[in-house]
Amino acid sequence: MNISETLNSANTQCNIDSMDNRLHTLFPKVTSVRNAAQQTMPDEKNLKDSANIIKDFFRKTIAAQSYSRMFSQGSNFKSLNIAIDAPSDAKASFKAIEHLDRLSKHYISEIREKLHPLSAEELNLLSLIINSDLIFRHQSNSDLSDKILNIKSFNKIQSEGICTKRNTYADDIKKIANHDFVFFGVEISSHQKKHPLNTKHHTVDFGANAYIIDHDSPYGYMTLTDHFDNAIPPVFYHEHQSFLDKFSEVNKEVSRYVHGSKGIIDVPIFNTKDMKLGLGLYLIDFIRKSEDQSFKEFCYGKNLAPVDLDRIINFVFQPEYHIPRMVSTENFKKVKIREISLEEAVTASNYEEINKQVTNKKIALQALFLSITNQKEDVALYILSNFEITRQDVISIKHELYDIEYLLSAHNSSCKVLEYFINKGLVDVNTKFKKTNSGDCMLDNAIKYENAEMIKLLLKYGATSDNKYI
Repeated sequence: MNISETLNSANTQCNIDSMDNRLHTLFPKVTSVRNAAQQTMPDEKNLKDSANIIKDFFRKTIAAQSYSRMFSQGSNFKSLNIAIDAPSDAKASFKAIEHLDRLSKHYISEIREKLHPLSAEELNLLSLIINSDLIFRHQSNSDLSDKILNIKSFNKIQSEGICTKRNTYADDIKKIANHDFVFFGVEISSHQKKHPLNTKHHTVDFGANAYIIDHDSPYGYMTLTDHFDNAIPPVFYHEHQSFLDKFSEVNKEVSRYVHGSKGIIDVPIFNTKDMKLGLGLYLIDFIRKSEDQSFKEFCYGKNLAPVDLDRIINFVFQPEYHIPRMVSTENFKKVKIREISLEEAVTASNYEEINKQVTNKKIALQALFLSITNQKEDVALYILSNFEITRQDVISIKHELYDIEYLLSAHNSSCKVLEYFINKGLVDVNTKFKKTNSGDCMLDNAIKYENAEMIKLLLKYGATSDNKYI
C-alpha cells in the first residue's frame, strides 16, 4: 500500500478518531506540564561538537551567499556560460558551493587529461606539492588585530560603512564579483625561513603588515594568479631576482596569461580540497612546455627544499586564496615587514600608527592635508577634534596644483569636513582659486560635480558665484 492509500484507508481513519477521543478524555485531567529533570549533564565534548556543527553551518551559509553573488553577477562567468541564476529571494542556496565543486572538478579533469600519463619525476613533484603545508598571507597597512585577527571582505566593509583604502576596483566587481571574499597570497610552509617568504603579490606591495595564518577554509577557493588579472608579470618585476639569476630561458617564458581552454578569461578555479592537486598539475604543464633544461632539473631535483618550491610556485604563478566574507581567528601571526608612511596610515585609517607618528601640530597638519587629498573624512575629523587648527595653520598648508578650498570641494569631498572648516572660520566660502581653475570658487566646484548636498551647504553659508546657472 502506498502512502496516499494508507492515509485514506478506513482503518487508519478509525485509529486517528480513536486517538483523538482518548486525548480529549485525558486533557481535562492535566493540571500542569513541566520538563523532566535531566538525569545527566551533557559532557564538554558533546557541547563542543554541537557548537562546531552550528558554526560550520553558519560558515557554509555565508559561503553560499558569497559564491552566489560571484557566480550570478560576474560578467566573465556569464560570458563563459558557467554563471548561475541569482537566488529568487534573499537566501542563497548551497547549490552555489556545489557549483564551485563542479568547476573545480572540471579544471582538474581538463588538466589531468592533458598531462596523462605523468612520468616518475612529475609524480614525485606532484606528491611533494600535495604533501606540503600551505601558509596564507594577507598584507595591509590597517591594524587588523589585537588578540584576534579580523579581516573583512570589501563588501562587508562597505555594508558596515567602514572607511579604509580599497584594493577592489570597478572591473573586479563587474567581471568577477568576488568582492565578498578575503584575499591571501599563498606560500609553501617552511621551517628553514621565517614567513612571509614573499612581500609582494603580482608586483604590488599591499602593506607593511603581513598577517599569517596556517589553516585554510573548507569553503575557500584558489586561483593560480590574481583572479581578475591573470597575467603573470615580466621577470624583472619579480621579487626574488637572485633566484631567477640561476636560469635563462624560463625567464622569457614566464610572462603569460594563465587560463583554461576557453580563452583568456577562463581562469582555473579550485576548491580547498582540490587546490594543491590543481597547483601541482598546472605547474607540471608549465615545466613540460619550458625549453629551459636547467629549470626543469631544478624543479625535479630530489632534494627540493620548501623555500625553493615556494620560489618556483610564486615565480610561475603567484597563487591567490579566497575565504568568504570574513576571517576571525586567534591562530595567526602578525609580522611587520617595513615601516608605514604617514600617508599609508591615513589612507588605511590606522589610528594606532597615526597616534605614534602625529606628535606635534606640524605633523598633524600634514596628516590633515593627506586626509583631505585622499578624501578620508574619518581621519580629517579625528585630527580636527584632537588639535586646535587655526586659519593661519590652514594658510600654511601648501599644494603645487590645488588650493585647500579646491580640495575641500572636489569630487566626492566630505560635506562634514567642509562644514567644520567653514564653521571654525578656517576658510571663506567665496575665496577664489589661485591655482587649478583659477578664478572659480567652491560653489563652482560643487555645481560642476553636481553635488546637491554641498551646493545646499555652501548657499546656506552665503556662497556666491559668477556661474550663470546659480
